Amino acid sequence: MLSSSLDADAFCQQPLTLVYTGDWPPYFFRVNDSTYSGTDKVLLESALAKMGCHLEILPLPEKRVEMALRSGQADVVIAASKNPKRQQQFWFSAPYRQQHNVLVYRTDVVLPENQGSVRSWLERGWLIALNGGGWFGNEIEQLKHSRLGVSLLHVESFGSRLDMLRLGRIDGFIDDSLAVQVRIREENLTDLRILDKPVHVTPQHFMFSRARLDTEFIDAFNQILGKITEVQKLPEI
Repeated sequence: MLSSSLDADAFCQQPLTLVYTGDWPPYFFRVNDSTYSGTDKVLLESALAKMGCHLEILPLPEKRVEMALRSGQADVVIAASKNPKRQQQFWFSAPYRQQHNVLVYRTDVVLPENQGSVRSWLERGWLIALNGGGWFGNEIEQLKHSRLGVSLLHVESFGSRLDMLRLGRIDGFIDDSLAVQVRIREENLTDLRILDKPVHVTPQHFMFSRARLDTEFIDAFNQILGKITEVQKLPEI
């Protein structure tokens, strides 16, 4: 069990389990069979280390993440957006970065007149992939439950969405702008483009299970997270 004591050595009597759903550089990725890295993972690990806590990695499909958190199979995930349903089921850290979710497409696609509207893409019958368990704002949620929702496809993992777009099996996908830019630059993917206007911009949080964690733990974590992120934002002298 996890103690509510402020003694750093007393918070975790066993490691916390972090969900890994596939490589998503620069935020979280596998280095080798036993090592993981990434900016979000390092930040989480640094904050937890000050609480005497260690991380174990649990690979899971994206669609099983929230179920694992509810059951206590997993303790934490990176880069989660708040929505009313999630706030009833999970604990959230303070925000630690902004995420710009963008629409990625191939250069051979003729853009709709209102290219910044996902609805315009779907009304053409085009297929747009995303992480179906993610939160991309109210507009996307409404489209999921409309007649156009059949054209919004859940595709497991960032890598799979990217591959399907390049193979022509989908017409676009929605994901984090920086993650897409990193992959385009590293692999010289000249056939892909990103729309200038983000689909959704939202603060990102670490999302924790309520099965083994209490509010005292979250409050202590947020105090430490705030100190770390404040130092990271300090200007160089």
